Amino acid sequence: MNVLVPIQPGSDIRWVSSFLAELRRTQSICAHLLSVQPLYNGHVRMFFTPEQLFAFHTEDARAEAAPLCQALDDRDVPYKVHMAVGSSAEEITRFAKEHACSRIVIGPGARASFSDLLFGSIKRQVEALAQAAGLRCEVL
Repeated sequence: MNVLVPIQPGSDIRWVSSFLAELRRTQSICAHLLSVQPLYNGHVRMFFTPEQLFAFHTEDARAEAAPLCQALDDRDVPYKVHMAVGSSAEEITRFAKEHACSRIVIGPGARASFSDLLFGSIKRQVEALAQAAGLRCEVL
C-alpha cells in the first residue's frame, strides 16, 4: 500500500510515526514523504540559475524531512523522500494520483492560521482536489 505523508510545518511527528508503525503491523506499506517547497518569486529567480534554485529546494526539503525520517527509522517504517515545488494542496494531490496512494496522512497539526481560515486547511484543500480529480483516497 502506498501511503503519502506530506511534510507540513507544525505537524505532529510522533502521531504520524506512530500511525504508520501501527499500519505497518497489519499490512505492507511504503510511506512516501513529500516535501512541497514554495516556488521562488521572479525577483529571487532572476539572481540564481535553475540548478542553484533546485539545490536550495533540495536542501530545504531534506532539512524539513529529517525529523520525520529519524522517527520512522526509530520505528523501522520503510519510506522514500520526495520533493515537489509549487502549491502544497495541488502537489500533494498530483503526487497521490501519480503514485496510486490509497491514503494521505496529514495528521493533526498546529493551530489554524489566517490562510486556513480563508482557504481552508491543507487537509480540506487536498480532500476537495482529490474528490474533483476522482481520486479514491482516504485523507487523514
